[in-house]
Amino acid sequence: MRASLRTSTSACIGALAALMTALPLYFYFPLVPYLRFELAEIPVMLGFFLLGPESAVLSSLIYWGVLLLVGEYSPIGPTMKLVAVVSMVLGLWLGFKLDRGLRTRLLVGSCLGCLFRVLSMTAFNYVIIAVMFPGFLETAAAAVSTALGIRFSSDLAALIVVIILTAFFNVLHTLLSIAPAYLLVKAVVRAGGEESVIRNSWYAELVRAASRQAPRRS
Repeated sequence: MRASLRTSTSACIGALAALMTALPLYFYFPLVPYLRFELAEIPVMLGFFLLGPESAVLSSLIYWGVLLLVGEYSPIGPTMKLVAVVSMVLGLWLGFKLDRGLRTRLLVGSCLGCLFRVLSMTAFNYVIIAVMFPGFLETAAAAVSTALGIRFSSDLAALIVVIILTAFFNVLHTLLSIAPAYLLVKAVVRAGGEESVIRNSWYAELVRAASRQAPRRS
């Protein structure tokens, strides 16, 4: 695919993700009610499988740029979203660089993407809650306490629980972002026929490369 077409398509994907964020296409994490699962990450992951990791990073940057202008709690909120998505893309890309079958690459990449996202967001959330805005811990603890019906014995206990639940949220969000995009692209590639965009997609090229490397049965 030409670089100009790849860039323009990535820009459209980033704009679509920003538009989906503006729409009520999300649902809240019941254990930590101020966290929400956003379907807007799925287009970015579609860009990853269709156009490659560079496209996913570019669309993430465009997504971030739009959110800086119209997103909530700018610039911190949009920047946290950028870090979450790019760290996930990086891990997924490293998994696909392995010289293994596609399923193994996807599994390892998803695990790495999940790990990178959890680590980066855990660090980011700790800085936000414990360093930049320590008063937010009371709000976060109150939300978690109400959702779980528990009371915290100390601020440290509240911080630990909030951080652990936030990490669990990011594990689930990784699955929500990667799985639908992968399954959709896989199905479209299988049924895509001779459509040039599908035939030349990044994932389709991986499939063809894997089929060429597969050992022949005697």
